Amino acid sequence: MVRLIVALAIACACSAALAQKKMYRCGNQFQERPCEGPKTDAAPSSAAKADPQQKQETAAKRQEREQAIHQAKCENYAEELGDMNRRIKAGADEKVMDQFLRRQKEMKIRIDRECK
Repeated sequence: MVRLIVALAIACACSAALAQKKMYRCGNQFQERPCEGPKTDAAPSSAAKADPQQKQETAAKRQEREQAIHQAKCENYAEELGDMNRRIKAGADEKVMDQFLRRQKEMKIRIDRECK
């Protein structure tokens, strides 16, 4: 009786493992076959319909976004330089002070090179 129960348990476990199919995730869905690649015929049709004014607006938005990122980066550099100056004025041991001075020099060079 015990052997029969063990044999049935093993058979059920094996059949469940063999019955499973490999699933592929495609976005938020799971399917039995791999995802299809990007559709090549849809992209040219949408690009051909875009009007020049929309392209100019997109380019202007991209330029504004890049300028905002650049401005934020320069502000971060200035904040870090101010922080280094504050730490140098506060004083520290020689090894840490050398690191602060090196970082201060790096930040000045980066600001001169990228933000002016």
